[in-house]
Amino acid sequence: MDKLRQQTLVTWLRQQRRLAKPWLTLCVLYGGLSAGLLISQAWLLAELLHGFIIHGLQKSTQLPLLLLLLGLTVARSLLAMARERAAFTGATRVRRQIRARILGEMERRGPAYLQRQPAGSWASLLHEQVEDLHDFYARYLPQTQLSVLQPLLILLAIFPVNWAAGTILLVTAPLIPLFMILTGIGAADANRRNFEALRRLSGHFLDRLRGMATLRLYRRSQAEQQNIARASEEFRERTMEVLRMAFLSSAVLEFFASVAIAILAVYFGFSYLEHLDFGNYGSKVTLFTGLFALLLAPDFYLPL
Repeated sequence: MDKLRQQTLVTWLRQQRRLAKPWLTLCVLYGGLSAGLLISQAWLLAELLHGFIIHGLQKSTQLPLLLLLLGLTVARSLLAMARERAAFTGATRVRRQIRARILGEMERRGPAYLQRQPAGSWASLLHEQVEDLHDFYARYLPQTQLSVLQPLLILLAIFPVNWAAGTILLVTAPLIPLFMILTGIGAADANRRNFEALRRLSGHFLDRLRGMATLRLYRRSQAEQQNIARASEEFRERTMEVLRMAFLSSAVLEFFASVAIAILAVYFGFSYLEHLDFGNYGSKVTLFTGLFALLLAPDFYLPL
């Protein structure tokens, strides 16, 4: 499939989002609320640890904050469950509509058009490939908005506390999508080849299955078994190629996210050793500031 046709199809798939727009919008809303609760959790936890370690407060005096922290954890869990349900419902509606359209188009074009491709290809399209759209609508499209919303909320929370930590996060954030693009191009090409191999394998297998009686009559069963084995091995190799690319992409992204968090930790370490004295609006960097920023840093990069 050429790149222009792929872009056209992706644009068409994005347009189908309107079939489940209320549910997917609700999914993004739940994700934004969860990000707000995450920031509140980090604030409370940093405040509690600062009080216990620096001021020597007793746990009994901080019981209301501990209960509030527990309540926020439960609320985030409920929001995550509601988000999953909304995403699943929305994606299911889109898949049903797309499958109905495909069936209607097949009926309109008639048997002559359908015979141009093996029956297994049409079966793979209706079942496997339409089902594979689930994650596109349930996870990818909402995540494209949350990957902007959640880091933005975290930056808005960190900058008033320490502008140096916020600047570090802001400067290192573009590294994640940049290297995602560089490593993802190869994975995307390998995935396209894998889908083509899956389509051919599905059609080949179903056609041989339907013609099993004829193959036995002419004693070609063994030869066709070998052909299917070779096709399956080719598909296995292509699948492993895609997985190698995917794991490489994950390793690269994890590496740069870890380096960025390490830079943030080094900044706070040298600040506590009084080798650095900037970023905290004229005052010394407190334990609360460091804990708050470091607790939020992994969740800043996670949506990206």
